[in-house]
Amino acid sequence: MIIIEKNILQLSIMLTVLLFFSFCEDSKSTECIDVNACAEADDGSCIYPGDVGTEFENFCNCEGDTLDCDLWCGGIRQTDDCGECEIPDGSKWNDCFVGCTDSSAANYDSSAIFDDGNCIESFPDGWTLVWNDEFEGDNIDEGNWTHEIWPPGQFNEELQAYTDHPENSYLKDGHLVIRALRESYDGAQYTSARLVSSGKAEFQYGRFDIRAKVPLGQGTWPAIWMLGSNHSVEGWPACGEIDIMEHINLENSIHSSIHTTSCYFSMDGYPGDCPDYSLTCPNGCSGALGPNTYWTYSSNIDDWHVYGMIWTEDNIVFTVDDEPYMTVYRPISSGESSWPFDQEFFFILNMAIGGDWPGDPDDNIFPITFEIDYVRVYESIN
Repeated sequence: MIIIEKNILQLSIMLTVLLFFSFCEDSKSTECIDVNACAEADDGSCIYPGDVGTEFENFCNCEGDTLDCDLWCGGIRQTDDCGECEIPDGSKWNDCFVGCTDSSAANYDSSAIFDDGNCIESFPDGWTLVWNDEFEGDNIDEGNWTHEIWPPGQFNEELQAYTDHPENSYLKDGHLVIRALRESYDGAQYTSARLVSSGKAEFQYGRFDIRAKVPLGQGTWPAIWMLGSNHSVEGWPACGEIDIMEHINLENSIHSSIHTTSCYFSMDGYPGDCPDYSLTCPNGCSGALGPNTYWTYSSNIDDWHVYGMIWTEDNIVFTVDDEPYMTVYRPISSGESSWPFDQEFFFILNMAIGGDWPGDPDDNIFPITFEIDYVRVYESIN
Protein backbone atom coordinates (compact mmCIF):
# COMPACT_ATOMS: atom_id res chain seq x y z
CA MET A 1 0.00 0.00 0.00
CA ILE A 2 2.80 2.31 0.90
CA ILE A 3 4.53 1.48 -2.40
CA ILE A 4 1.37 2.28 -4.39
CA GLU A 5 0.96 5.62 -2.66
CA LYS A 6 4.60 6.41 -3.30
CA ASN A 7 4.18 5.66 -7.03
CA ILE A 8 1.07 7.79 -7.19
CA LEU A 9 2.95 10.66 -5.57
CA GLN A 10 5.84 10.34 -8.03
CA LEU A 11 3.41 10.27 -10.93
CA SER A 12 1.68 13.40 -9.66
CA ILE A 13 4.98 15.21 -9.35
CA MET A 14 5.94 14.25 -12.92
CA LEU A 15 2.61 15.42 -14.29
CA THR A 16 2.96 18.70 -12.43
CA VAL A 17 6.46 19.24 -13.89
CA LEU A 18 5.24 18.40 -17.41
CA LEU A 19 2.31 20.78 -17.10
CA PHE A 20 4.63 23.51 -15.82
CA PHE A 21 7.03 23.19 -18.75
CA SER A 22 4.13 22.95 -21.18
CA PHE A 23 2.74 26.16 -19.76
CA CYS A 24 6.15 27.79 -20.06
CA GLU A 25 6.47 26.71 -23.68
CA ASP A 26 3.00 28.06 -24.44
CA SER A 27 3.97 31.33 -22.78
CA LYS A 28 7.14 31.52 -24.80
CA SER A 29 5.23 30.87 -28.06
CA THR A 30 3.14 33.97 -27.50
CA GLU A 31 6.08 36.23 -26.77
CA CYS A 32 7.35 38.42 -29.66
CA ILE A 33 11.07 37.90 -29.96
CA ASP A 34 11.45 39.11 -33.64
CA VAL A 35 13.95 41.97 -33.66
CA ASN A 36 12.33 43.25 -36.88
CA ALA A 37 8.94 43.68 -35.25
CA CYS A 38 7.76 47.14 -34.27
CA ALA A 39 6.07 46.18 -31.00
CA GLU A 40 4.49 43.37 -28.99
CA ALA A 41 0.72 43.08 -28.75
CA ASP A 42 -1.13 42.37 -25.51
CA ASP A 43 -1.27 38.70 -26.41
CA GLY A 44 2.49 38.63 -26.97
CA SER A 45 2.33 38.45 -30.79
CA CYS A 46 4.52 40.65 -32.98
CA ILE A 47 3.28 43.87 -34.59
CA TYR A 48 4.66 44.80 -38.02
CA PRO A 49 4.32 47.82 -40.38
CA GLY A 50 0.96 47.76 -42.12
CA ASP A 51 -0.78 45.49 -39.58
CA VAL A 52 -4.46 46.45 -39.67
CA GLY A 53 -5.89 47.71 -36.42
CA THR A 54 -2.52 48.64 -34.95
CA GLU A 55 -0.81 51.98 -34.53
CA PHE A 56 1.53 50.95 -37.39
CA GLU A 57 -1.29 50.28 -39.86
CA ASN A 58 -0.49 53.26 -42.14
CA PHE A 59 3.29 53.05 -41.87
CA CYS A 60 5.85 51.31 -44.09
CA ASN A 61 8.47 50.92 -41.34
CA CYS A 62 8.72 50.95 -37.58
CA GLU A 63 9.93 54.57 -37.58
CA GLY A 64 6.51 55.78 -38.68
CA ASP A 65 7.40 56.63 -42.30
CA THR A 66 4.85 56.26 -45.09
CA LEU A 67 5.12 55.45 -48.80
CA ASP A 68 5.41 58.45 -51.12
CA CYS A 69 3.67 58.55 -54.53
CA ASP A 70 6.64 56.75 -56.11
CA LEU A 71 6.28 53.95 -53.52
CA TRP A 72 9.48 54.82 -51.69
CA CYS A 73 9.27 54.20 -47.96
CA GLY A 74 9.97 57.53 -46.30
CA GLY A 75 10.31 59.25 -49.68
CA ILE A 76 9.38 62.90 -50.17
CA ARG A 77 7.78 62.86 -53.62
CA GLN A 78 4.20 64.08 -53.50
CA THR A 79 1.17 63.86 -55.75
CA ASP A 80 0.27 67.28 -57.11
CA ASP A 81 -3.18 68.76 -57.70
CA CYS A 82 -3.14 67.27 -61.21
CA GLY A 83 -2.77 63.74 -59.86
CA GLU A 84 0.81 63.50 -61.11
CA CYS A 85 3.68 62.19 -59.00
CA GLU A 86 6.37 64.82 -58.69
CA ILE A 87 9.53 63.87 -60.61
CA PRO A 88 13.00 64.80 -59.32
CA ASP A 89 13.38 68.04 -61.30
CA GLY A 90 9.89 69.18 -60.33
CA SER A 91 8.72 69.57 -63.93
CA LYS A 92 5.55 67.56 -63.29
CA TRP A 93 4.45 69.65 -60.32
CA ASN A 94 0.97 71.02 -61.06
CA ASP A 95 1.70 70.85 -64.78
CA CYS A 96 -2.00 70.83 -65.60
CA PHE A 97 -2.07 74.41 -64.36
CA VAL A 98 0.93 75.48 -66.43
CA GLY A 99 0.49 77.59 -69.55
CA CYS A 100 0.65 81.10 -70.91
CA THR A 101 -0.73 83.48 -68.27
CA ASP A 102 -0.36 86.66 -70.36
CA SER A 103 -3.92 87.64 -71.34
CA SER A 104 -2.62 89.65 -74.30
CA ALA A 105 -0.83 86.65 -75.84
CA ALA A 106 -2.27 84.66 -78.72
CA ASN A 107 -1.94 81.42 -76.75
CA TYR A 108 -3.30 82.76 -73.43
CA ASP A 109 -4.58 79.95 -71.21
CA SER A 110 -7.23 81.15 -68.78
CA SER A 111 -6.92 77.96 -66.72
CA ALA A 112 -3.17 78.37 -66.19
CA ILE A 113 -1.89 79.34 -62.76
CA PHE A 114 1.83 79.02 -63.46
CA ASP A 115 3.39 80.61 -66.54
CA ASP A 116 5.40 78.20 -68.69
CA GLY A 117 7.36 80.89 -70.51
CA ASN A 118 5.84 79.87 -73.85
CA CYS A 119 3.61 82.89 -74.53
CA ILE A 120 3.45 83.97 -78.18
CA GLU A 121 2.36 87.42 -79.22
CA SER A 122 0.58 86.34 -82.40
CA PHE A 123 0.05 83.39 -84.74
CA PRO A 124 0.56 83.41 -88.51
CA ASP A 125 -2.70 84.06 -90.36
CA GLY A 126 -4.71 80.89 -90.88
CA TRP A 127 -2.79 78.87 -88.29
CA THR A 128 -3.26 77.91 -84.65
CA LEU A 129 -0.55 76.73 -82.30
CA VAL A 130 -0.48 73.04 -81.29
CA TRP A 131 2.96 72.80 -79.65
CA ASN A 132 5.96 74.98 -78.90
CA ASP A 133 9.10 75.31 -76.85
CA GLU A 134 10.37 78.84 -76.26
CA PHE A 135 13.36 77.60 -74.24
CA GLU A 136 12.64 79.83 -71.26
CA GLY A 137 13.64 78.89 -67.75
CA ASP A 138 16.73 77.26 -66.33
CA ASN A 139 16.66 73.71 -67.70
CA ILE A 140 15.98 71.97 -71.00
CA ASP A 141 12.47 70.49 -70.80
CA GLU A 142 12.90 66.73 -70.55
CA GLY A 143 9.21 66.39 -71.32
CA ASN A 144 10.03 67.64 -74.84
CA TRP A 145 13.60 66.56 -75.53
CA THR A 146 15.95 63.63 -75.05
CA HIS A 147 19.73 63.84 -75.41
CA GLU A 148 21.16 61.18 -77.69
CA ILE A 149 24.57 60.05 -76.46
CA TRP A 150 26.87 58.72 -79.16
CA PRO A 151 30.58 58.15 -79.73
CA PRO A 152 32.21 59.64 -82.84
CA GLY A 153 31.81 58.12 -86.30
CA GLN A 154 28.23 56.93 -85.94
CA PHE A 155 27.24 58.54 -89.25
CA ASN A 156 28.88 60.48 -92.07
CA GLU A 157 32.33 60.01 -90.49
CA GLU A 158 31.45 62.82 -88.05
CA LEU A 159 34.13 63.58 -85.48
CA GLN A 160 32.15 64.66 -82.43
CA ALA A 161 30.87 62.67 -79.47
CA TYR A 162 27.33 63.66 -78.51
CA THR A 163 26.85 64.14 -74.77
CA ASP A 164 24.25 65.28 -72.28
CA HIS A 165 26.80 67.43 -70.49
CA PRO A 166 25.59 70.90 -69.44
CA GLU A 167 28.65 72.36 -71.15
CA ASN A 168 27.34 71.08 -74.52
CA SER A 169 23.66 72.07 -74.24
CA TYR A 170 21.88 74.50 -71.97
CA LEU A 171 19.38 77.36 -71.82
CA LYS A 172 20.57 80.94 -71.76
CA ASP A 173 18.65 84.20 -72.25
CA GLY A 174 15.60 82.33 -73.57
CA HIS A 175 17.60 80.31 -76.12
CA LEU A 176 18.69 76.71 -76.44
CA VAL A 177 22.45 76.70 -76.88
CA ILE A 178 24.22 73.74 -78.49
CA ARG A 179 27.93 74.23 -77.85
CA ALA A 180 30.71 72.29 -79.53
CA LEU A 181 34.01 71.96 -77.69
CA ARG A 182 37.51 70.84 -78.60
CA GLU A 183 38.13 68.22 -75.92
CA SER A 184 39.01 64.54 -75.61
CA TYR A 185 35.99 62.45 -74.68
CA ASP A 186 34.79 58.91 -75.46
CA GLY A 187 37.36 58.43 -78.21
CA ALA A 188 36.60 61.80 -79.80
CA GLN A 189 38.49 65.08 -79.92
CA TYR A 190 35.27 67.11 -80.08
CA THR A 191 31.98 67.11 -78.17
CA SER A 192 28.57 68.53 -79.04
CA ALA A 193 24.88 67.79 -78.43
CA ARG A 194 21.96 66.24 -80.29
CA LEU A 195 18.42 66.65 -78.94
CA VAL A 196 15.43 64.69 -80.25
CA SER A 197 11.69 64.88 -79.53
CA SER A 198 11.09 61.21 -80.38
CA GLY A 199 8.23 59.76 -78.34
CA LYS A 200 7.54 63.16 -76.78
CA ALA A 201 6.57 65.56 -79.55
CA GLU A 202 5.71 64.03 -82.93
CA PHE A 203 3.62 65.58 -85.69
CA GLN A 204 2.01 64.91 -89.05
CA TYR A 205 1.41 67.88 -91.37
CA GLY A 206 1.27 71.52 -90.35
CA ARG A 207 3.45 74.59 -90.22
CA PHE A 208 6.82 74.37 -88.47
CA ASP A 209 8.78 77.52 -87.54
CA ILE A 210 12.18 77.39 -85.88
CA ARG A 211 14.07 80.60 -85.15
CA ALA A 212 17.78 79.92 -85.02
CA LYS A 213 21.22 81.40 -85.42
CA VAL A 214 23.91 79.32 -87.14
CA PRO A 215 27.63 79.75 -86.48
CA LEU A 216 30.30 80.35 -89.09
CA GLY A 217 33.26 78.03 -88.75
CA GLN A 218 35.11 75.50 -90.84
CA GLY A 219 33.95 72.00 -89.91
CA THR A 220 30.60 72.93 -88.34
CA TRP A 221 27.34 71.30 -89.39
CA PRO A 222 24.28 72.57 -87.47
CA ALA A 223 20.92 71.14 -88.50
CA ILE A 224 17.18 71.30 -87.84
CA TRP A 225 15.54 68.18 -89.22
CA MET A 226 12.98 65.42 -88.72
CA LEU A 227 12.71 61.63 -88.97
CA GLY A 228 9.64 59.41 -89.20
CA SER A 229 8.33 58.03 -85.92
CA ASN A 230 8.83 54.49 -87.25
CA HIS A 231 12.59 55.07 -87.40
CA SER A 232 13.36 52.58 -84.62
CA VAL A 233 11.48 49.86 -86.54
CA GLU A 234 12.07 50.65 -90.22
CA GLY A 235 15.41 52.42 -90.00
CA TRP A 236 16.74 55.03 -92.40
CA PRO A 237 15.90 55.94 -95.16
CA ALA A 238 12.64 53.95 -95.05
CA CYS A 239 11.34 56.14 -92.22
CA GLY A 240 11.84 59.28 -94.31
CA GLU A 241 13.90 62.38 -93.55
CA ILE A 242 13.01 66.06 -93.81
CA ASP A 243 15.88 68.52 -93.55
CA ILE A 244 14.39 71.89 -92.70
CA MET A 245 17.78 73.56 -92.39
CA GLU A 246 21.39 72.44 -92.70
CA HIS A 247 24.41 74.70 -92.80
CA ILE A 248 28.11 73.93 -93.20
CA ASN A 249 31.34 75.79 -92.64
CA LEU A 250 31.49 79.44 -93.77
CA GLU A 251 28.84 79.17 -96.48
CA ASN A 252 26.44 82.03 -97.03
CA SER A 253 23.65 79.53 -97.75
CA ILE A 254 21.43 77.01 -96.02
CA HIS A 255 20.25 73.69 -97.43
CA SER A 256 16.90 71.88 -97.33
CA SER A 257 16.01 68.43 -98.64
CA ILE A 258 14.05 65.22 -98.24
CA HIS A 259 15.34 61.65 -98.28
CA THR A 260 13.34 58.49 -98.97
CA THR A 261 14.03 54.86 -99.83
CA SER A 262 13.67 55.82 -103.52
CA CYS A 263 15.85 58.91 -103.24
CA TYR A 264 18.65 59.42 -100.74
CA PHE A 265 22.00 61.11 -101.09
CA SER A 266 24.23 58.03 -100.77
CA MET A 267 22.36 55.67 -103.08
CA ASP A 268 23.73 54.57 -106.42
CA GLY A 269 22.23 56.69 -109.17
CA TYR A 270 21.45 59.71 -106.96
CA PRO A 271 19.87 62.01 -108.00
CA GLY A 272 19.19 60.80 -111.54
CA ASP A 273 17.27 57.72 -110.45
CA CYS A 274 15.06 59.62 -108.00
CA PRO A 275 11.29 59.86 -108.63
CA ASP A 276 9.93 63.04 -110.14
CA TYR A 277 9.23 65.32 -107.17
CA SER A 278 8.29 68.23 -109.47
CA LEU A 279 10.66 70.50 -107.60
CA THR A 280 9.75 74.22 -107.85
CA CYS A 281 11.66 77.23 -106.52
CA PRO A 282 10.37 80.84 -106.87
CA ASN A 283 13.91 82.16 -107.24
CA GLY A 284 15.33 79.18 -109.07
CA CYS A 285 16.42 75.88 -107.58
CA SER A 286 20.04 76.68 -106.76
CA GLY A 287 22.27 73.70 -107.38
CA ALA A 288 19.36 71.30 -106.99
CA LEU A 289 20.29 67.64 -106.64
CA GLY A 290 17.06 65.72 -106.59
CA PRO A 291 14.73 67.13 -103.92
CA ASN A 292 17.58 69.16 -102.44
CA THR A 293 18.44 72.82 -102.85
CA TYR A 294 19.85 75.76 -100.95
CA TRP A 295 18.86 79.32 -100.13
CA THR A 296 21.51 82.02 -100.45
CA TYR A 297 21.63 85.28 -98.50
CA SER A 298 23.35 88.38 -99.71
CA SER A 299 24.71 88.81 -96.18
CA ASN A 300 24.20 87.96 -92.52
CA ILE A 301 23.77 84.20 -92.74
CA ASP A 302 24.79 84.05 -89.08
CA ASP A 303 22.00 86.40 -87.93
CA TRP A 304 18.72 85.17 -86.47
CA HIS A 305 16.38 83.69 -89.10
CA VAL A 306 13.16 81.68 -89.01
CA TYR A 307 13.61 78.39 -90.82
CA GLY A 308 10.26 76.92 -91.72
CA MET A 309 8.29 74.21 -93.44
CA ILE A 310 4.66 73.89 -94.46
CA TRP A 311 3.84 70.21 -94.81
CA THR A 312 0.62 68.90 -96.34
CA GLU A 313 -0.56 65.61 -97.75
CA ASP A 314 0.55 66.66 -101.24
CA ASN A 315 3.74 68.69 -100.80
CA ILE A 316 6.36 70.18 -98.50
CA VAL A 317 7.23 73.88 -98.79
CA PHE A 318 10.52 75.10 -97.29
CA THR A 319 10.75 78.71 -96.13
CA VAL A 320 13.20 81.22 -94.69
CA ASP A 321 11.80 84.22 -92.82
CA ASP A 322 8.33 83.25 -94.10
CA GLU A 323 9.51 83.33 -97.73
CA PRO A 324 9.02 80.05 -99.67
CA TYR A 325 12.08 79.00 -101.61
CA MET A 326 11.54 75.33 -102.50
CA THR A 327 8.52 73.04 -102.85
CA VAL A 328 8.74 69.27 -103.13
CA TYR A 329 5.62 67.50 -104.47
CA ARG A 330 4.32 64.00 -103.90
CA PRO A 331 5.16 61.95 -107.02
CA ILE A 332 2.19 61.01 -109.20
CA SER A 333 2.76 57.29 -108.69
CA SER A 334 3.80 57.42 -105.06
CA GLY A 335 4.15 54.80 -102.38
CA GLU A 336 5.90 54.61 -99.05
CA SER A 337 9.27 54.20 -100.74
CA SER A 338 8.98 57.56 -102.49
CA TRP A 339 6.67 59.43 -100.06
CA PRO A 340 6.91 58.19 -96.44
CA PHE A 341 5.50 61.50 -95.22
CA ASP A 342 2.00 60.35 -94.23
CA GLN A 343 2.97 59.62 -90.63
CA GLU A 344 4.21 61.49 -87.59
CA PHE A 345 7.78 62.81 -87.52
CA PHE A 346 9.96 63.99 -84.63
CA PHE A 347 12.47 66.84 -84.39
CA ILE A 348 16.25 66.63 -84.23
CA LEU A 349 18.36 69.65 -83.23
CA ASN A 350 22.10 69.08 -83.40
CA MET A 351 25.49 70.36 -84.44
CA ALA A 352 27.92 67.88 -85.94
CA ILE A 353 31.63 68.53 -86.27
CA GLY A 354 33.58 67.41 -89.33
CA GLY A 355 32.56 64.47 -91.47
CA ASP A 356 32.07 63.71 -95.13
CA TRP A 357 30.32 66.98 -95.97
CA PRO A 358 31.98 69.85 -94.04
CA GLY A 359 35.41 68.25 -93.87
CA ASP A 360 38.03 68.73 -91.16
CA PRO A 361 37.37 71.45 -88.59
CA ASP A 362 39.50 74.48 -87.80
CA ASP A 363 40.51 73.98 -84.17
CA ASN A 364 40.76 77.73 -83.64
CA ILE A 365 36.97 78.20 -83.76
CA PHE A 366 36.16 76.34 -80.53
CA PRO A 367 34.10 76.67 -78.47
CA ILE A 368 31.39 77.48 -81.00
CA THR A 369 27.60 77.66 -80.55
CA PHE A 370 24.40 76.99 -82.47
CA GLU A 371 21.41 78.77 -80.91
CA ILE A 372 17.68 78.10 -81.20
CA ASP A 373 15.20 80.72 -79.96
CA TYR A 374 12.03 78.66 -80.36
CA VAL A 375 10.38 75.70 -82.05
CA ARG A 376 6.69 76.17 -82.95
CA VAL A 377 4.19 73.85 -84.60
CA TYR A 378 0.87 75.06 -86.02
CA GLU A 379 -2.12 73.45 -87.67
CA SER A 380 -4.28 75.02 -90.34
CA ILE A 381 -7.63 76.49 -89.29
CA ASN A 382 -8.87 76.77 -92.89
